[in-house]
Order: sequence, then structure tokens, then C-alpha cells
Amino acid sequence: MAQSGVQVKWRTAECRVRGAAHKLKDKPCQDAVKAIETPDGVILAVADGHGSERSPNSAEGAEAAVDVAIEQLQPFFKNCCKPPAKPNSIERFTLPDGLPRKITQEWWSRILFKETSGEDIPLNEDEKNEIFRKYGATLLAVVASAEYLVIFQLGDGDVLLVDEDGSINRPIERDPRLFADETTSLCLPEAWLSMEVKSIPISNNPPALILVSTDGYSNSFVSTEDFEQTGSDYLQAIRRDGLEAVSAKLEGWLNEASEQGSGDDITLGIICRADMAKGETER
Repeated sequence: MAQSGVQVKWRTAECRVRGAAHKLKDKPCQDAVKAIETPDGVILAVADGHGSERSPNSAEGAEAAVDVAIEQLQPFFKNCCKPPAKPNSIERFTLPDGLPRKITQEWWSRILFKETSGEDIPLNEDEKNEIFRKYGATLLAVVASAEYLVIFQLGDGDVLLVDEDGSINRPIERDPRLFADETTSLCLPEAWLSMEVKSIPISNNPPALILVSTDGYSNSFVSTEDFEQTGSDYLQAIRRDGLEAVSAKLEGWLNEASEQGSGDDITLGIICRADMAKGETER
């Protein structure tokens, strides 16, 4: 546990790789990741484009998703999450009609603007939905300050919280609607109603590590337990070698996972408590 009264500092690392199967078919990577660090905390977003025949532009949809998430979550972080956090405001803004709806509708607006080149073209709802489907993507986002974690999840993918002893917690349970290739998505009508949000006060017990990944990573393991073991493994490596050294190895590790596992694109975002990483406390 972090010492009482010591403000937690967070560091980030992220990597995305084109899946082994996508390389064979000469398909682009359809994942996206973006993170920002501030003195008061971090925001990290990961998106996974569907890549199906009905979603040929999903790589662009994923890029738009992480851009929108970061932009929409910055004022929320500044006004609600950074110390001193405002729990009542956090609760209000994370209701379905709050940030989940704003993120979804801003993504829709960007997709329509791109598809119509900014022209005011009248479209009915069916036409709009068909456009959105072409860019379909899931979204995971984490806001981390010294006092709060706020986690957003729409669709498949994984968020793991790793404690100092290496134990793993899943803040958001797996959605029973997500199976085989089915997933909730930004492209669906009223997508915000399917966005799960979890706010967690952490002042007295912040996790050591937060891992955010697209489903290509977990699908590369034989079992959930094997996948979750990576949380403890990453923590040990960061403690031993430092975050920069681990970040430098991520591309090789993720490529290997895809080649030996799912063959899918894999993206991993790491949010690490600075005092857990070798060398970070010396900065």
C-alpha cells in the first residue's frame, strides 16, 4: 500500500501490434491507443475496430474513438477527479446520459463529418446507422488520479487492477452479451446505455498497476487464469527493470502472443504507480 499522505504518481506505457493473421492477409492494424500524463494523473484510452466486412473503416473508427475519449475526459478529470476529487460530480457525470452519451454522440458526429466531408447532407436514421457500422469500434478508457480511478468500457477487452502482492481484480465484470464475435459498440443505437462505468476511490489503497487491453490479448491465452497471470508478471518486470525497459520490450512480447495465440491485433496500455517502477522514484 502507498504510504498514507503521499500523493500517488502515475506513469503510462502503451503498445499496439498488427495481428499475425492480419499480416498474412495484408490487413492494417485496427486497434488504437492514446494516453496523456499530467502532474495530477493520467488518462488512457484503447479502442478495437471490428474489422468485419460490414466495418471496413473500423481502423479509422478506433482512432476517432480514442481521440474523442481523451478530449471528453480531460475536463472531467480536471473538474472532478484531480485532488481534491468531487465524488458527487463524478457520480453525476458518469451516469449513462452524462459522459457515456457525450463520448458516443461526439464519435457519431466525427464519423458523419468524415463520411460527408463536412457537408450538411440530410440522412435518415437507417442511413446514419449504416455509416456508423462501417467505422464500428469498442472503447476502454481509464482516468487515474491520486484519489480516484474511473473506468469506462463499451464492448470487449480487459481492464485488470494489479495489487502490490500481484493479486488481480477485475473492476468490471464480463458482459454476458459478449461471446464469439459479438460485442457492443460505438456504432450501435443508444450505445451509451451499454457503456459500463466504474468509479473507485483509491486514496488509501491504490493499485500498483492497471492493464488495459483489447480482446486479442486475452484471446491469445489458453485460460483466463493464464491471461491474468500477466498482471503479476508485468509488475515483477517493472519493479526489476523499470517501466521504460518493459515498454521497449512490449512490441516483441505482444507480437509473440498474437503469433502463438489469437492472430488478432493486440493493444496494451499500462498505468503504473511510479513508486512501483525501478528508477522512477529517482526522477
